[in-house]
Amino acid sequence: MIQSLRPIYSPKKDRKMKIVVLFSGGASAVPFMVKGEGHEVIGAISTNKNASGIEKLKKLGIPVEVADIREFYGDRPITDMKIREAYDEKLLSIINEKKWKPDIIACSGYMYIITEKFLGRYQVLNVHPADLSIEKNGKRKYTGADSVKDQIETGEKVTRSTIHLMSRKPDHGPILVISEGLPVENRNPKEQQILMKEKCDGPAYREALNMLSRGMFAIDPEKNIYVKDDDKWVKKIVRMG
Repeated sequence: MIQSLRPIYSPKKDRKMKIVVLFSGGASAVPFMVKGEGHEVIGAISTNKNASGIEKLKKLGIPVEVADIREFYGDRPITDMKIREAYDEKLLSIINEKKWKPDIIACSGYMYIITEKFLGRYQVLNVHPADLSIEKNGKRKYTGADSVKDQIETGEKVTRSTIHLMSRKPDHGPILVISEGLPVENRNPKEQQILMKEKCDGPAYREALNMLSRGMFAIDPEKNIYVKDDDKWVKKIVRMG
């Protein structure tokens, strides 16, 4: 391995890579996550006691815990990051109490910023409904909650999803995989994003987790991602099409 590179995950001989999912809504990418040979989803936590994904995951045989973030905050502002740190401590305590011992945390429709307290404990993956490698004036062009709308209004002919490692700054973590493109075809942003969940988010997550479970990703101190290619480490982004 190139000096100073660190594997994001090193395969274990006696077990699969263990994943815990964080979600707030439908957890639409999770059915794609459970189809890998080298990894397994061992548990999930919902931030919303009414999330539609709770029953979906239970039907897949995935244990689900609920830590309702609105109830945790009460009448305090949801943007208060000091309280968020305490909430993330609660998530960590649930993971510890359940003895899940995950290798990777995967977010699927997780709607809240994760603090350094949590990010310092686990490698956390997230999916974003845009190609985060596209830049404008040296900055990522399509970040934030309205990125699908922004792409369509800018005139992009296709939209893609990005699987990335979460960082302190939302939508700015190192990129692992970018999905195939989904043609816009005069859809409105909401329709496009719904289709992206099946055509882009899920397949890209499956690819990222399959590669991770085989030890195919590494990272350097500058947060550049390397991919194992014929037993050599190459700095690149995996593009599915």
